[in-house]
Amino acid sequence: MRYSANLNIIIKAIEKASIHISRDFVELENLQSNPASCAKFASSCYNRIKQILVDDFTKFRPDFNITFSDGQKIINHENSEYSLLIHVIDGIENLLRASGDFTVSIALIHKNGAKNETISLAISKVIGGELFYSEKGFGAYLNNRRIRVSKRNKSSDFLVACDDINHLKNLEKVDSKELFKTEVSGDKIPETKIPETKMPRNLGCKTLDIAYFSCSRFDKLIHNKSDLYEPFLLLVRESGGRIIDDGHKIIVSNN
Repeated sequence: MRYSANLNIIIKAIEKASIHISRDFVELENLQSNPASCAKFASSCYNRIKQILVDDFTKFRPDFNITFSDGQKIINHENSEYSLLIHVIDGIENLLRASGDFTVSIALIHKNGAKNETISLAISKVIGGELFYSEKGFGAYLNNRRIRVSKRNKSSDFLVACDDINHLKNLEKVDSKELFKTEVSGDKIPETKIPETKMPRNLGCKTLDIAYFSCSRFDKLIHNKSDLYEPFLLLVRESGGRIIDDGHKIIVSNN
């Protein structure tokens, strides 16, 4: 995919930040026995990455306003048409515990009258080297490969990502004793049968949930509605997903 200058700047800023995060991640792996040191080091990492992103966007896009997921805002121009929504580290608790399920995520939002629309975004899973990105009308990509949502159409086979256990109250309950069954016939190797069931997941990182859905690793998402994550649903739209606004929650499915 040949992407725009704005998306190129976003991706370059994320790549610069990722170098520092990778180094800090190795150090955090060695600090796990000391929670206080982990928290201090993770906080230092967060602030360092935040400053790197601010410096880059201030240099290359000085007219853009910036909103951070932690509530901080940088207003460069009151009437600016463009703003950036930045999750410096989405899934900070995972980073704190040296788990790779966290991202650096940035969305570019265009203000058109009273309406805001996302025109491009990038989600980087630093540990693993996976970069998900999209521009409005140009599809969704993972490391230069076009991605689409899952084609599974049997709801009982769906892998579901959910951020609130209450959303799962209508899903089928699974008896863990019945989760795997084996059959032995003569001298044949035992065959493991996986029952048809919905299987809820919670990665602790909503932008990663969105990215995994868009590349078919999840088949359905159920998330609490939040202005901090809705801009990243452009990745879902461009990969062929369907979004339902159900009051206080967002339901994303592949059909």
